[in-house]
Amino acid sequence: MRFSLQDIRKSVQRRGGKLAVSLHFLRGGECQDEIARLVTYYESLLGQPQRLFAQDEARAIVGEYRLAYCLMATLSHWYSWRSRAWNETVAQMGGSEELLALGSPVQLRLSLYTHINEHYHGFLGAEQRAQALQLVASRYALSTGDLEYLLALDSEDEAILTRDAELPPTVEEVTTLYNQWTFEAALFNASSVHFVIDVMAFNQAENQQAVLQTPSAGVGAVIKRLCFLARRLGVYYDLEYEQHSQPSLTGPAVPPLLHLTLYGPQEVTGAPQQYGLRLARLCRFLLGYSQPSGVKKPQLTPGIVEAEARVHFLQRAYTFAMDAKLLQLLPRSGDSARSQTFNDPSQLFDSSIEQNFSEAFFSLARNHGVDGWQLEREQEPLLLDKGIFLPDFALTRGRRRIYFEILGFWTPAYRERKIQKLQYLRGRKDLVLAIPEEARDAFSPIAADFPVVYYQGQLSVMDVLQLLQEHYDDFADRLKLLDVAQIQRQVQQQGFIAERQCYPLLHCYRRSELQQAVTVSGVSNSTDITFVAGLGLYAQNWLAHVRQAFLSWLEKQPGGTAVWHEALQELRCLTPDLQQSEDATLETLVSLWDEVRIQRASIFEVTIELQAARLETAIHATPPDTGISSDKELRRPVRERRAAIKKRPLPPPEIVQGDLWG
Repeated sequence: MRFSLQDIRKSVQRRGGKLAVSLHFLRGGECQDEIARLVTYYESLLGQPQRLFAQDEARAIVGEYRLAYCLMATLSHWYSWRSRAWNETVAQMGGSEELLALGSPVQLRLSLYTHINEHYHGFLGAEQRAQALQLVASRYALSTGDLEYLLALDSEDEAILTRDAELPPTVEEVTTLYNQWTFEAALFNASSVHFVIDVMAFNQAENQQAVLQTPSAGVGAVIKRLCFLARRLGVYYDLEYEQHSQPSLTGPAVPPLLHLTLYGPQEVTGAPQQYGLRLARLCRFLLGYSQPSGVKKPQLTPGIVEAEARVHFLQRAYTFAMDAKLLQLLPRSGDSARSQTFNDPSQLFDSSIEQNFSEAFFSLARNHGVDGWQLEREQEPLLLDKGIFLPDFALTRGRRRIYFEILGFWTPAYRERKIQKLQYLRGRKDLVLAIPEEARDAFSPIAADFPVVYYQGQLSVMDVLQLLQEHYDDFADRLKLLDVAQIQRQVQQQGFIAERQCYPLLHCYRRSELQQAVTVSGVSNSTDITFVAGLGLYAQNWLAHVRQAFLSWLEKQPGGTAVWHEALQELRCLTPDLQQSEDATLETLVSLWDEVRIQRASIFEVTIELQAARLETAIHATPPDTGISSDKELRRPVRERRAAIKKRPLPPPEIVQGDLWG
């Protein structure tokens, strides 16, 4: 039994000339003791008739009339009043087979009325009541008290309190369900619901994109589900972008805020909130609360900036604001409410071409091979004059955002519908199309209006990246943003900046751009700063310090030789700048020093040794130890080479030609 909007504690204010209503939600542990005592009171009455349940006592436990009524209605989700079973009750009383055959209190009352009509002419006086009941009770082998109980067995007063759940509800469960029903009571009386959505809230962090196997489900997936549910429930919706400034090259891409309005068909007759139940159901789907465990659907909650509903009661319209704190009071589904990543990729993609393209893209992204682009699945919709267009992907780099649509060759109706929508998007410079070779002629009317990559069978990620490089290369503009003096000061201060960190520092996305940026900008023109591909930017004094420390360590090794993996550990311990460096980076660093040489006997035996001149200088500078001749110090250990054992070749097998003429 739900409670209505009029039953809830509320307050009404006037804000900006409009009436606003605030409903009473249970927040921050409010009324926990009262709810616990109310549940205990219900538990004490389990198996007892409803006539023993005192509503005044329950209200006294809570202390507030309206809140007590709503909490008792909330507890009806776990507790209910049920009439006792006829057969079980009669069997406990020891009634006759004839009584058991009646089957219900209705038939027993009918039998009593028939007896009174036959023997008392339809009227039974007060002085004759006890005698008549005794006669009927003896007929069914009952006492008079049991007969009177059975006659009222199906009345509300005799209903037994039962618990529908295995365990009693916790205080948190009662509080959460009360807040949910309070929220839905407002939406049941709503004529429209308005959301302001931040579409970027659906995107994953940049440093997690390369680790994912599939892109996150963006706001486009929510809009697609909205279109389906709105059509199914008979609810109208409007989408509109908030005005925003043009994007620049620096900083992340910031699409505008999306305004979503849900409302029911407006009719001349009928209450304005007559479609409130449908709006409440649609909001439940979009907000994702109270979903069964294991059900993962795109949800709107992560991106909501603000929301409000227009509710009606007592012949007036009020604004009901739904802020983020209020939405957090709603119950969460079995899975994480903010999880937008699907375990099964087939649930996220419409075709195997899209899925294979996404998997290949993220495989390259893990190796930094996508030129800084980030792939997002079904992001913000593109609004048309008549309808919306949801691109398959969005590619983002810096503040540049490119939409990517993979077209198919499914049916003539599909092609006509796609061409019609794309014609509305003519003139946009941020939409790229992928067209199959067999559909080149079919999509020729719009191919000249957009950058197009053609594919045969599977779509190549490298072809798409090449197209993006040709049409959206802004390397020259990014070079103008470089602050050379600031970069040089940073290198002098830190001493060393690894190549991977040079990409954001120099606004570069490709290795070829990195070398050009260093050369054109003049970052390494200074005699103190040098750039080496595979290593990064470093100051000469930093290199001299690391070189001297490493050579001093290597001179102390026997014969001036060390195993390569020990040398790598020593290099990483010399300075914090090298702790996270890869082996290839450290090898590039060592190759800058003429005093050392790396020897590779095999792929498993790698050593590093001092050059002869450096070793000789180090030995002469070291005082000889007593008892050890200098010849022994100069003598380097020589690995004994064993002669390889050659296999004795076997004589060729003798070929015996049989008698062909037999």
